[in-house]
Amino acid sequence: MLVTSAGQSGTEERQARLRRYLLTQSLRLVCLVLAVALPVPVWGKLLLVVGALVLPWMGVVAANGGPKRERIGENAMVERVEPVRLQLDPARTVDMD
Repeated sequence: MLVTSAGQSGTEERQARLRRYLLTQSLRLVCLVLAVALPVPVWGKLLLVVGALVLPWMGVVAANGGPKRERIGENAMVERVEPVRLQLDPARTVDMD
């Protein structure tokens, strides 16, 4: 359970974006190496090359997309219990004797 509804810190958010960027660049490199190394038909090589060309763009867009916006389903606050209120009778007088 979260104590606050605040988002990630700036450092954590940048690290998450860096991981997303590195993942897409790694996939790009794999596509490029497979396009060169695999003995597949031309259409297979073209698909891998297209993947190698599109993934850098996707990586930059994902990395520059800013923080991921999440909605918190639960409220971090506990349910508020109303205090007990005593009802005073205005016609009654209390003397301190």
